[in-house]
Amino acid sequence: MPARPVVRGLRRADLISQDPIASAVFYRALLDWTPAPTGAGFDCWVGNRRCAAMRSPRGRELPGWRPMFAGTTQDASLTGPDDSVALIAKGRAQHGPWAPSPRPGEPCWIELCTAVPDRADAFWADILSWSVHADQYLADGRPLASRTMRRPAGWGWLCYFAVEDVEAISDRVVELGGETVDRADHPLLGATAVVSDPAGATIGLAAADKWG
Repeated sequence: MPARPVVRGLRRADLISQDPIASAVFYRALLDWTPAPTGAGFDCWVGNRRCAAMRSPRGRELPGWRPMFAGTTQDASLTGPDDSVALIAKGRAQHGPWAPSPRPGEPCWIELCTAVPDRADAFWADILSWSVHADQYLADGRPLASRTMRRPAGWGWLCYFAVEDVEAISDRVVELGGETVDRADHPLLGATAVVSDPAGATIGLAAADKWG
């Protein structure tokens, strides 16, 4: 049986939203994304790179952000320990340690918040062909993601987006009707904030110019 391909980064982040139009307006004002309508919702761009997609829930899907990892042989949705959900997709990673450095508004890191790190490692590292070193997931030796037992916005995957000024963008979240959920000195990213949009979906903000 051939080995599973190594997942080397993110294709994008997906927002499942009850109101994709309102979500597109919010994140365009916050992160200067360019939303482009699709049949299902919106693709959101920073320059020539797609950073996110937004659509309404299908079936029993719960609203919120999901990472979409790239480089697998099929498209699927995965649910791991703590009910953490991620999408996987065929195609090349647009964001990650092998991709160009993140620009403001693009994903710059991904972190798994978990109460059961051993079980999380066994599930995610096996299915995505990662290795585990301390509290990081490595893809072919390069740090791709981390995990933590902190819970700034519930258990599951948290996608960080690059910004030039964490404090200023956090203040802008509040002006736009969202909330600053947490501020922390992240061991890899430095000063960070976790924020929620008016519907409660959460992302991280980091003043990063490289992956991690």
